[in-house]
Amino acid sequence: MIDLPRTIPVLLLGASLAVLSPRLGTASSVQKLPSLAQASTNLSTNLQVVKSAGLSPDMDVPWSKPVKIVDPFEGELFGVFDRNYLGGYLYRSGSKQVISLWTPSSIRLLVTINSDRASSSFYTAGNIYYPRPDYVRFVTTKKVDKLLLKVRGKVFQLDSSTGTFAVNKELATALKNAPDENLDIRLVLEGGQTVDSEIGKQTVKAWRSIY
Repeated sequence: MIDLPRTIPVLLLGASLAVLSPRLGTASSVQKLPSLAQASTNLSTNLQVVKSAGLSPDMDVPWSKPVKIVDPFEGELFGVFDRNYLGGYLYRSGSKQVISLWTPSSIRLLVTINSDRASSSFYTAGNIYYPRPDYVRFVTTKKVDKLLLKVRGKVFQLDSSTGTFAVNKELATALKNAPDENLDIRLVLEGGQTVDSEIGKQTVKAWRSIY
């Protein structure tokens, strides 16, 4: 009982771990584990659930927010969905849409290009014929072969033949610590066409919960 007060200051000053008793070392290790497990549980229970990791032009998901994905083929994973329109209004002919899913292990991309054609049908008002004001919408998807991201002045180039790009530790760290602003990306499509887009700052913020 007398030695204990003398031992505590020595340990706080950085004495060798060998001085620690086995019991104290074990208790210290066990203390950290419940807090990590509790944080993971809180993250999981507080997130909205999305039932598929698949990407499609008209998908309806929480954008720029961390979500829990429960996919029938891939199981459970965490991710952030992002969407950016290029060329004005979404349904305008020639406009593009870049949809992405960011998970701890991968980045998935879908690029669509919209086109429309006026219907050849007519309706009548008295003896005057008017073209019907409706359009047929066509959506073309493009395969992405390369993804370039610029984070704090450093350019990361990722290659893929499927539109899914692997995230390594260096890239994950860069994404987690990205500045609180829009982030520029460049997509190189099959055939060599490039599409410059950006990731909104709300998605960038959400990365901190994923990476």
